[in-house]
Amino acid sequence: MEFYEEIAKVKKPSGSIREKLLASYEEIGHRHGYKKLKSPVHLLLFRNKDTAAVEINFGNEKEFLDSLRKLVENKADFNFFVTSSAAHTMRLEEVRSLLLKNFQTEQRFFLIDIETGRTLKVGFEWEKFTQSIESREFYLQPNSLVPPKPLFRERRKKTIYGKRGEHKEQD
Repeated sequence: MEFYEEIAKVKKPSGSIREKLLASYEEIGHRHGYKKLKSPVHLLLFRNKDTAAVEINFGNEKEFLDSLRKLVENKADFNFFVTSSAAHTMRLEEVRSLLLKNFQTEQRFFLIDIETGRTLKVGFEWEKFTQSIESREFYLQPNSLVPPKPLFRERRKKTIYGKRGEHKEQD
């Protein structure tokens, strides 16, 4: 299992949530060869040339924005933003829009909700596109960049009888 998949599968602990989550994330990182570094984010892990940053927040929109700013300024390869839907502050989609609206970055983000276990990936669109282009099936499809169906119908199937301003009848 990949590093980010294991981090996303961590369940909500009981008791002191933040400390137990950070300990379990650090343990997963240690198993994958990451070492802990000091940083303004809650947890920064380093391995060879890869870095992973973790920020946990259950606050309001301003605190979310500050946490996202820390992650962006840290310039890590993998950024994990962990929140809980039980905090009733923002949904993952709202956090995604807050991130994309306020920051122009090419970093990869994983937005994780520990209550439901949902994960939202941000910044992986380019990888998905390059993988589809590198695959052989992409070139075997005729007109792969053209949509398969027309967006609008070309002509009406039924003829309409009647003059302008009158009640129309269809066949």
